[in-house]
Amino acid sequence: MADDLGDDDYYLQEDFSLEPTNSNETKVKTKKNKDKPSIKRPIGSYSDLVTTIRHFYKKSKSEYELDELLSIYNNSSISAPSPSATSISLDEYLNELLAKGKWSKQADLSSAPVVLIIAQSALRCIELGKTLKNSSSSKLLTFHYLFAKHKKLSEQIDLLKKPNTLFNIIIGTPKRIDDILAEKVVNFKRLKFVLIDWNYANVKQQRLIDLNQLKSELCHLLCEQKVLSKRFFNEKTRIGLF
Repeated sequence: MADDLGDDDYYLQEDFSLEPTNSNETKVKTKKNKDKPSIKRPIGSYSDLVTTIRHFYKKSKSEYELDELLSIYNNSSISAPSPSATSISLDEYLNELLAKGKWSKQADLSSAPVVLIIAQSALRCIELGKTLKNSSSSKLLTFHYLFAKHKKLSEQIDLLKKPNTLFNIIIGTPKRIDDILAEKVVNFKRLKFVLIDWNYANVKQQRLIDLNQLKSELCHLLCEQKVLSKRFFNEKTRIGLF
């Protein structure tokens, strides 16, 4: 079951910046944006995530506490396979990770995702959702959005409590996912993968990990949400970057 916010509704309500005062300025700004070179970065790896966690907690935790925390994430067994190619689409990557039978197993469990996808913004969540919706495997890749834009937390909690809220994938932003997990309305019995939209960069060439607030929220979600860290510790759920 997909989220009840339609793609068209989202784009109609999206808040864009003010228009410039004249057409010449529009042309100059448009040309400047088009000519701006993209930043070439290496593809993110699981070791990059571990390094990020280490650096983030280095000042707030003792050496003993940090080693204890990293003992979970230094375990290569919880590292999911990387996409087979840099140009691979999200739906193709998901099909590489899981056989079709895994998607349908216990599919009648309410609010019980097989995959949790973490993205940097509501807009990016919508883009990823469109990819899954247009996939040849769309009947299996059912998804539910969790982000704050145009959605009250209480409304999302109420929807997830309903017995007929069925989906295989959650696509959301770190803070909203964290807030939802704190309410204990998501069943993680089926959760196989947590996938981080690591390599995507927005129009300002910023990845999720380049934004300090999002980096903080991501680390908190992965390391301090006990329901996730316990699954990582028990090797029931793996982490992938794409």
